[in-house]
Amino acid sequence: MNANHILDALEMIDDTYIIEAKVRGNMSTTPAGKKDRNIKRTLTLVAVIAALLALCGFAAYQFGWFDPWLQKPSADPVQTVQSAIEGQAAKEYTLRVRIEEIEVDDAETARVAAMYSGSELAEARGWTDEYLAEHFIVVRAKYYVEYDHTKTFMDDGYTEQYFYLTQDIETGEWTISENTSPNTSIVLQEPYAVWEYEPLLSSKLPAYLFHF
Repeated sequence: MNANHILDALEMIDDTYIIEAKVRGNMSTTPAGKKDRNIKRTLTLVAVIAALLALCGFAAYQFGWFDPWLQKPSADPVQTVQSAIEGQAAKEYTLRVRIEEIEVDDAETARVAAMYSGSELAEARGWTDEYLAEHFIVVRAKYYVEYDHTKTFMDDGYTEQYFYLTQDIETGEWTISENTSPNTSIVLQEPYAVWEYEPLLSSKLPAYLFHF
């Protein structure tokens, strides 16, 4: 469903509501008739609100306000994060992605695990202190990204970001649960590429993996 489909649906709802309102004007004003009209009005209002929420969600996704990671869970948390950043290349508003550095941050892992320990969020997610000690990790990534700003409002440039991952006890795979907001104020002194994607001309070609 795209934005035009949603707008068309809203127009249909509006037209239908007006037509039904004219018909109901000639209906009986008995208590039963009034109750029926109130129910129909409520249902129409619910439909309009649902359509507006869908439209807002679509716009948020299109402009990058809500931008889920396209990650591939892995037994290696670094590989999971790398797959998520590489996944940005598949987004229609991405022009270029270059990963500079990805590594487990032990100090940040200890700090964030302590912050989560005993919290309401940890309790809601079933994260016990033992689970956080053994199956929670923080990965720090530095990468360069360029976006088409006619399609998204997200900031680009050299970026540093922390990813919070949890491990599935049964499969041993790590998945990104949370991440910090991108910090685009960093400047890399000696940039080198772990992985890079850049389309030729205006085309969208598959990404290539570089080994060093």
